[in-house]
Amino acid sequence: MSINSGTDTISGTPTAAGSSTVSVTAKDSTGKSGSASFSWTVGTSGGACSGQKIANPGFESGTASWTATSGVIGQHSAQPARSATRSSWLNGKGSSNTASLSQSVTIPAGCKASLTFYLHIDTNKTGSTVWDKLTVTAGSTTLGTFSNTNAAAGYVLKTFDVSSFAGQTVTFKFTGAEDSSLQTSFVIDDTALTLS
Repeated sequence: MSINSGTDTISGTPTAAGSSTVSVTAKDSTGKSGSASFSWTVGTSGGACSGQKIANPGFESGTASWTATSGVIGQHSAQPARSATRSSWLNGKGSSNTASLSQSVTIPAGCKASLTFYLHIDTNKTGSTVWDKLTVTAGSTTLGTFSNTNAAAGYVLKTFDVSSFAGQTVTFKFTGAEDSSLQTSFVIDDTALTLS
C-alpha cells in the first residue's frame, strides 16, 4: 500500500486483512515539515463479512462440529426442539451435575459478528434465589448468564455482539451447572453466528 504525495491517493493491493496505524510526513521546498497519523482497516474480500458461520447450528446432524457432554444433543421428547427435531438440553436432572456444549468459529478480521440462539429454561424451583446457572462464554470472556429465575414458557431469542473477536478463532461455550435438588433445564436451539 502507498500514498501518492501529489494526490493523497492510497493505492495498492493488500495481502492480508487487519488494522494498521500509518504516519505520514511531508516536506516543502524550504525544508519545513508536518506530520499526521491515522489508522486504516483492511477488510476481507469475496463477501467474507456475510453469512452464518456456526456449523450444524440446529443440531440436526447430531454432535457433528460440536463438543458436548454425552446426551446433551439429541431428540428430547420431554423438552421439544424449537424447530425440526433436535436440540441441546443441558442439566434437568435434579441432582448435582455440570454439562457443556461448545464450538470453535473463526471470525474474519474487519467483520462485525453477532451470536444468537434460542433458549428455553424450565425449572421446578420457585422463588428469586439463583440455584442453577447457564454461563455463555467466548473464550475466557463471559457473554451472559441465565438461571432458574429466568424460567419461562417457550424459547426466547438471545443476542450478543461479538465483533470484538474479529480476526480470531473463538470457542463459544455453554456451561450449565445444577445443584443437588429440583431440576432446571437449559435447552438451546437454532444457534447462529452472523457476519456483516
